Amino acid sequence: MTLYTLRAPGVNPYENLSIESGLIEAARDNVVVLYLWQNHRTVVIGRNQNAYAECRIEALERDGGFVARRPSGGGAVFHDLGNLNFSFIAGDPFYDEDRQHTVVMEAMALLGIATERSGRNDLTIDGRKFSGNAFSHMGHRHCHHGTLMVDVDTSALSHYLTASPLKLKSKGVQSVRSRVCNLTDCRSGITIPQVEAAMVQAFGKVYGATPQPLPEGWVDAARIEELRARYSAPDWIYGRRIPFTVEMRERLSFGEVTLQLKVEGGQVSDALCYSDALDTVATLGVAESLLGQPYRSAALEAALLALARREPARASQLREWAAFIKQSLEQGGDTDGQAL
Repeated sequence: MTLYTLRAPGVNPYENLSIESGLIEAARDNVVVLYLWQNHRTVVIGRNQNAYAECRIEALERDGGFVARRPSGGGAVFHDLGNLNFSFIAGDPFYDEDRQHTVVMEAMALLGIATERSGRNDLTIDGRKFSGNAFSHMGHRHCHHGTLMVDVDTSALSHYLTASPLKLKSKGVQSVRSRVCNLTDCRSGITIPQVEAAMVQAFGKVYGATPQPLPEGWVDAARIEELRARYSAPDWIYGRRIPFTVEMRERLSFGEVTLQLKVEGGQVSDALCYSDALDTVATLGVAESLLGQPYRSAALEAALLALARREPARASQLREWAAFIKQSLEQGGDTDGQAL
């Protein structure tokens, strides 16, 4: 096993996401890469989220910031230069989320900060999150990436992010700002370079090898430019919008979901669904299965249950979708498609 490290040369989110994806494409079974990067003022949304619902786009762009969409699932996060991002990239033999979380927690221990793991994707200090994590997979190649809030401007975070009340309710807090913390809250004067050094040291300690700088040319420069064009394209960032008639939202066991339906002549003529689920396929096929169906709870439920039977690996999630849609329509009245 060989350990490599790479520090991103710039702070543009589209370039940094492109480098990360290029590293995933170039991943090898006997190599683990730790990629460290920072973004200038950016809201990064999950693969299946609605950009317009997750952040104040106009305010962010007016202030010189960026909206970016990553290929992994999960929820929206705010990055500025007080935040350090990390990515663990590996093939099947050495990809291990527990081990990768241990690297981060060991790095914090080296800095004198005690941390806890909360669920699959949060790291906390006394119950407050300083690191959110997400995961993406490309066949036998994998990426585990996350944030490290060192000295983030939390007033900007709460200004640009529009966290869902459903999510805040599930966490038992009043605002997105109240459930996060900076490392500087725990250890005054800590710096990004100190955290970087601790991450590299912990990486070597946990894996039992000495990290080396990533060799030049590991990722093809032309491919990085192709990926940058993809990640900076408005179609990728903002996605499609529809003039929906009905919108319903709920928090299910796997994450928050939103469904928008355009209803014409008593039938669903268009549909979009969103989710902050870590599982990127949580929305796959849901909207498509509802197209052309009568706007009736029984018909929409039946369409989702039919999809569940065709995809047994996702049956549990799809049955939750079906129950949520049925309940929403029956509570709101499912006769005309004008309101819930």
